[in-house]
Amino acid sequence: DFLDDEPKLAAVVQYMNKRLTFDGYELRRVGQTLKVVALATNTAAATALREKAKALDLTSVHSDFERALTEADADPSDAITAACSTVESVCKCILDEMGKPYPTNKDINGLVGEVAKHLNLSPGRDDLPKEWEQDIRTILSGLFNVVGGIGSLRTHAGDAHGKGKNPVPADARIARLAIHAASTVSLFYIETWQRTITRATKD
Repeated sequence: DFLDDEPKLAAVVQYMNKRLTFDGYELRRVGQTLKVVALATNTAAATALREKAKALDLTSVHSDFERALTEADADPSDAITAACSTVESVCKCILDEMGKPYPTNKDINGLVGEVAKHLNLSPGRDDLPKEWEQDIRTILSGLFNVVGGIGSLRTHAGDAHGKGKNPVPADARIARLAIHAASTVSLFYIETWQRTITRATKD
């Protein structure tokens, strides 16, 4: 009844969310509709990624990530697929902004590897401070493993591919694992890209 009256709609949503919060849910706008979403997906990284994507006008990233967040409980398989798509969209947006072509292999591993190359995020980089060189290399190696896991999970548990006669259904817990992992990787890549831009501007 309030869709054509934005101030009234915002007031109703705010009123509802004050009460839904007690049960671990909130109303969230997704495109032109409002959906009830579990707050369990609102980690610090997820919240920061949503804000970054919106502020930087990364429309595809925002769309994919909102889909992942809203479908975690209702459709875990779709949420897993959307989490993987979020990372892929982040990589494509960064490559677009940097004026770099997409790699021949445009799956999550190929895209992340290409962006890592341009952002100097290779675990083998040799320009790190000696005090925490090995620590950063370990984390960067871990990020590549996480990315591979997200891509494999999308193949085996997401809804991007066909299923056999006895598919094993994913649950919300696994969907949220993929979402949190994807948001951490995506946020780190966006912030690194922003840092690269800042340094280039100063130089």
